[in-house]
Amino acid sequence: MPPLLLSLRPSPSPCLRLRRLLLFRCSASFSATPSSSLAPYHASFDRRMALAGIHPHHRIAVGVSGGPDSMALCVLAAAWKKAAGRKAAGEEGSDASAFVDGLLGVVVDHGLRPESSDEARLVRDRVRGMGIECEIARCEWPDGRPKQGHVQEAAREVRYQKFLDICIKQQIGVLLIAHHSDDQAELFVLRLSRNSGILGLAGTAFVSQLFAPNLKYDGENFRRYGVLLVRPMLDFSKDDMYKICRGSNESWVEDPTNNSMMYARNRIRASLRNLSTEGTFLSGVHKLISACRLARTCVDGTWSMIAKKSVSILEFVSQRHRPLRGRSARLLLDYIRTIPCKAALTVAGCYLCAAPRSKGSKVLVCCSVDWMESSSAEISYKCSYEERAPPVPKIDQIVLEGLLQSNQFIQNHSNIPFAYSKSSIDVLNKAKDLNIIDDFTLEKLCYLRTDEQNKFVAKEHKDEEHDMEETKFPDCNVLSLCPGETCHFMSRFLITWKAPEDVNEICLHENEEYLSKICNVNLDGSLEVRHMVDADWLFLAEVCNIHSVEENLSDPKVSSGKMQMDNAPHHYRYLQQSAQKALQILKCIPAAVRRTLPVLTNMQGDIVCIPSIGFRCCPSLSIQAVFYPRVPLGGGYSSYL
Repeated sequence: MPPLLLSLRPSPSPCLRLRRLLLFRCSASFSATPSSSLAPYHASFDRRMALAGIHPHHRIAVGVSGGPDSMALCVLAAAWKKAAGRKAAGEEGSDASAFVDGLLGVVVDHGLRPESSDEARLVRDRVRGMGIECEIARCEWPDGRPKQGHVQEAAREVRYQKFLDICIKQQIGVLLIAHHSDDQAELFVLRLSRNSGILGLAGTAFVSQLFAPNLKYDGENFRRYGVLLVRPMLDFSKDDMYKICRGSNESWVEDPTNNSMMYARNRIRASLRNLSTEGTFLSGVHKLISACRLARTCVDGTWSMIAKKSVSILEFVSQRHRPLRGRSARLLLDYIRTIPCKAALTVAGCYLCAAPRSKGSKVLVCCSVDWMESSSAEISYKCSYEERAPPVPKIDQIVLEGLLQSNQFIQNHSNIPFAYSKSSIDVLNKAKDLNIIDDFTLEKLCYLRTDEQNKFVAKEHKDEEHDMEETKFPDCNVLSLCPGETCHFMSRFLITWKAPEDVNEICLHENEEYLSKICNVNLDGSLEVRHMVDADWLFLAEVCNIHSVEENLSDPKVSSGKMQMDNAPHHYRYLQQSAQKALQILKCIPAAVRRTLPVLTNMQGDIVCIPSIGFRCCPSLSIQAVFYPRVPLGGGYSSYL
């Protein structure tokens, strides 16, 4: 019996409305792989999970699309969990009708096509039929469908956000994704076309750490929540995925849109498929990728710590969730090599310049406010006091075990290939010199690199023109704050306004006519938070230069009633002292850094508080700002084993 092909014509039946999917179901006559031959796959999966420091008792989520890759991952993950359960219970078998304990499948319905909901339900039911609990996460697009050419990237961002949300809600700390070696080959060629160096050519990480965009409240403090993203199938090819599904008699779906030449990955996939029959081309590519990953692992652990720390600092300051690579990484390294530096550089959302009084021997790195203002991402938000338990208390132990494995690996591999290769061409030529690839593989990789690079440059130029004509960025870095609320400003500052126990604690003049602009706590109980601008420095200097109360009382203007400072001498004395102390602190902060500090104003735009430097207009106003970035320094744990 041949594989079952669902009709592609529209039909009122929910199953037959899956116009974009091809459903394959295995049978005895369809080259089924004997279950006994799956033993090497199970053994490799077990080894990979142990290498990541993950054990069967950990709660785990699996990203499922319904394709052969994710279905094969479900097969191996369920078997791994079940085997450990039988061993712990001392049983020969288990209840086939029960869901596997501590394993959750997650299907993301992107909602970009009318039939996507039916497709998601079909995949969910099939995963549940495998004995794995599964749920659907539905995406929303409040700003409309992503524009053409950016659909895949936008869908990926939303998909991983949904994965994070469900993992945190279900207190799961490990997320498995079914990326395999063919995916790595596609990414390798893609990054060749972007002229990536050795760090980028190493491909996607075996283990990485994802952090939720919003801080969560644990009952006492706000804290960053994250999960470990693990790719245990990197040793397997696409053909291996089919063999695992067939050997387990599991169905899968194929999405014909994966064959669309509109997307770079699909074009590269087709080219690699055509070249896979040419001698040792594909095996040479995988050997080259393995060498790059070895170099990346050793670099991360031992070599070039100055460059690595610099890259980590930029990711930390800009709060980028993706690694810095390509042109941005090269600009950074070139800038570091010119020390002592005299010029400034804006790269990857950061502003770099010589630190004051260092004569260029030290580099100051701060967030670029211009980049933040042009970003469409929501990086400032109000925090919720809904209590959330930590996802996995043992996640630190998992990371520790993974680090021990990495350190052992580095000790056993002292020879680092491509250690000094700067560009993708350098890496290819060095690989040829080391006999990792042959002349034919080098020639074809150079051709693929050039061909895709030309397409990318043309598309990038077209996108830039389109963005300049149509794109309008919202102001994402101004929000309101009320007493008793906490906000996370620009993903960096945790700002808390402690509500007064008594409304009389807020210091106000009795007569609104004489309310000082610089002392006006908003009467409607809310303030706006924004970043500092140049005029704020001048404001503090003006406040410092306010005449003393005694001088003002002898001033004819005061006696004529135009200022009447006798109504608020305490306010002005406190205000002047607060501004003087704040300005003294501000003078020690370089100008580029000052622009990232949070400033709270009333609805009329008058400054009420600058908590990072201690300025506030009223002594009873209790507002604190703590530097607590969403992504920690270093970007979290990652492994390229």
